[in-house]
Amino acid sequence: MVSVPGGGLATGRGLPGRGAWLCAGSPACIEAAERRKAFDRALRTSVRGPAVDDLRTMLAGRGRLDS
Repeated sequence: MVSVPGGGLATGRGLPGRGAWLCAGSPACIEAAERRKAFDRALRTSVRGPAVDDLRTMLAGRGRLDS
């Protein structure tokens, strides 16, 4: 996943920008990362709550984060 302008997140292995790995198929991993502000630290930017909600929805729909 990478950060996109405006505090959003995008997933995919070939996207440009600073990226971070996330446990595929694990909603608990997203919860822990959000609670500990791991997205902000790993991506060195502020990630907004709606972006994490979108990521959570996408994970629930696809089951994997890679594209």
